[in-house]
Amino acid sequence: MTAEQLAGGVRAGDRRALARALTLVESTRRDHRDEAARLIELLAPAAGGSFRIGITGVPGAGKSTFIEVFGLHLIAQGLRVAVLSVDPSSPASGGSILGDKTRMSELARRPEAFIRPSPSGGTLGGVARRTREALLVCEAAGFDVVLVETVGVGQSETAVAGMTDLFVLLLVPGGGDELQGIKRGIVELADLVLVNKADGDLADAAGRAVEAYRAALTLLRPRTPGWEVPVAPCSARTGAGIAAAWKTMLHFRETLGAAGAIAERRAEQAGEWLWAETAEALLERLREHPGVRDCLPGLERSVREGSLPPTVGARRLLRTFLGEAKSACSASPPAPPPAPSAAGRLNHVAIAVPDLDAARTAFARLPGALVSDPLALAEHGVTVVFVALPNTKIELVTPLGERSPLRSFLEKSPGGGIHHLSLEVPDVRAAAASLAAQGARVLGDGEPRIGAHGTPVLFLHPKDFSGALVELEESP
Repeated sequence: MTAEQLAGGVRAGDRRALARALTLVESTRRDHRDEAARLIELLAPAAGGSFRIGITGVPGAGKSTFIEVFGLHLIAQGLRVAVLSVDPSSPASGGSILGDKTRMSELARRPEAFIRPSPSGGTLGGVARRTREALLVCEAAGFDVVLVETVGVGQSETAVAGMTDLFVLLLVPGGGDELQGIKRGIVELADLVLVNKADGDLADAAGRAVEAYRAALTLLRPRTPGWEVPVAPCSARTGAGIAAAWKTMLHFRETLGAAGAIAERRAEQAGEWLWAETAEALLERLREHPGVRDCLPGLERSVREGSLPPTVGARRLLRTFLGEAKSACSASPPAPPPAPSAAGRLNHVAIAVPDLDAARTAFARLPGALVSDPLALAEHGVTVVFVALPNTKIELVTPLGERSPLRSFLEKSPGGGIHHLSLEVPDVRAAAASLAAQGARVLGDGEPRIGAHGTPVLFLHPKDFSGALVELEESP
């Protein structure tokens, strides 16, 4: 079925077409994403007429029960209700229970209602990436109210609040500190706070909780200017307070709708959606880029091992993606092939400089020079810049932090100078032992560390030589 056919079926109220449309917008296949974009474009003129309500709450607050009773109340008022309920996905299998239709069995049987449980897919806090698009599809299908339920208290609340007109926080009466476990940021997002389970033995506790939340909210700035956040009790089990809650929501829409606040909020949400979608699309394209895809495993391994800072790895990936470098694998000057000689061969010369930016600029002016971005090596206490010349490799190094061992060198040579010569050898330990037998002194504890190129290194001070150190760097 084409996007045009699906759009026609959705606008005509065909539930099968609606289900297929939602499946399409939730798909991650590239061909489906293009078709979904076309579908949303066709449905957009018919969307925007519903009352968008986000609902969240602490675990055990009875969100699903509340939504079922609330949805049935709306249907009794002659309204059509869509429920978008995001189910948490397993981090191990990727699967989800998708049990909201089971928990809302009575509401699910009503023709005026449509319940769509969607797996979160591991996205931020459990909000499915395509919930916004699903919301627009439901609006185009003619639903008067769209309820978006989150999986629980977490970062997903920010995302849901960013796509709805009114945000409801569902709480329960408790003992002791009534605000324990409730994040301030979530409370600040709420336009309406409801204390559920206000019945039976919990009725008195619910009353105390309402007063406690009201007192707490006086200390917070309301999310919506000109709106004082109400706190009220309700019971999804008995239906008490449900009608009053809906009356409060209508008052919110009438008051802020007349003032233009809801339209302004939707405009801001549309702008945020633009950038969120752009970021997600760019991330997908970046991962699919051939150069990035080829080098990503090795680069991630270097980051995990600590031999490459994440910020530097990210810059390399972006340079590869943007065409500024041929590959993230070759973002820094490549090491020469390993030398067969046990004595090793010169790999590079390291020059200590007091002003890294000035030195970097000077070397960049040399014909044929390739100069890398600065790379901070906290373990070695230096920041390094790689300079590749046609027949020479140079490292410019400067102290990183007050305790850098390079500071003593620059105190003796304020203008800088050659700090060490790097020899590439097949086996660092064997080469170090050979030089130590000739009188060289191995620095540190004698155990190799990972150097700037991701290979084991050892530093030595040659016998009877007060100048540069020698760095032994193992061939990759």
